[in-house]
Amino acid sequence: MPSLKLALICGGTGAEHIGSIESALWLLSQFRPDHQPGFFYQYPDGRLAEAAELPALFETWAVHPYIKAWIDPAGAEHCRAVFRKATHWTGPAWTALTSGSWDLIWPAFHGQGGEDGSIQGLLEFLGLAYGGCNLEGSALGIDKILTKQCCEAVGLAVAPWAAIDSAAWARDPAACLERCRPLGLPLFIKPARLGSSIGLSRITRFEDLAPAIQAGLNWDSRILIEAQVQGIEYGIGIVGNQAQPMISAVAESTLHSDSYDYEAKYSADALDDIVPARLDADTTARLQDFALKAWQALDMCGLARIDCFLGPHGPILNEVNTMPGLSAWAPFVMAWRHIGVNAPGLMDLIVQEALNRNLVSDRKRADNIVLTN
Repeated sequence: MPSLKLALICGGTGAEHIGSIESALWLLSQFRPDHQPGFFYQYPDGRLAEAAELPALFETWAVHPYIKAWIDPAGAEHCRAVFRKATHWTGPAWTALTSGSWDLIWPAFHGQGGEDGSIQGLLEFLGLAYGGCNLEGSALGIDKILTKQCCEAVGLAVAPWAAIDSAAWARDPAACLERCRPLGLPLFIKPARLGSSIGLSRITRFEDLAPAIQAGLNWDSRILIEAQVQGIEYGIGIVGNQAQPMISAVAESTLHSDSYDYEAKYSADALDDIVPARLDADTTARLQDFALKAWQALDMCGLARIDCFLGPHGPILNEVNTMPGLSAWAPFVMAWRHIGVNAPGLMDLIVQEALNRNLVSDRKRADNIVLTN
């Protein structure tokens, strides 16, 4: 692959703001040295940082405890060098990002406002190549309710669940609670379109369900109520297109069933997932095949991590992550490294798929122009 001008954009207006910065900085530190990277940051209020603001912003990020745990000193110095070069931009950040001068834009957002198909749709509208999960996969994958509906439709097993929206809760909370009772206990209450366990609750008594639902609705207008699945959780990475994607090794989560908050998942002490998972070859292949079917059911290409449990009758879908957390110790990265794909190689695979996808889109646009003239 030749040297490319690659623009990362991160931050965003959603609740997973700091996680987006973590992943983007690690990505930046891992780009091949012959690539020409750019870095764009969106403040929580939606404004894009100008180039001159980036060096000072980075020094603020560099002392954040989560970011310090994810980026080594050499990577941090590489990021500083990029930010110093970024001051050579001319014009406003928005103009610099959308001018078409980048070979590829990589949205490194987590959660709403960036991982949900919003920026992917904007970039497609502008005709700009972008890396990561595609528009359709992003929009379906971010929504835990739509994910379950799509996967159930093709026969994949999911945990027993119910969905509640703010309108139904305001109209008849008692009826909503009764819909959840057959699920049993314990229950997880999850905002439908958030990740990183933000806004998530676990209850073991039905009398705690109403306040947990109300708390979840403070984060999202739609929430998922899900029965707890007993068993170990596994994550499988997929990169590529619909026709011939590559599948990673299986990562085994070491989090306990009652350890689900952001601190438990993303602090330095939590970075101990087991790769490869302690499974025999047949079970590994069964999980990988299940993940591939979920990928296809959600019309995904680019990248994703499929998380599932292994029940007595086979895999059970938990959720999908269309922009999984990224670091040297992230299970998504470790799972690829185990099969011989290091971080720069993994990024090259993702970039190449994105460039190929954009070429196909360009041809379709050209064909449509011919047909309508």
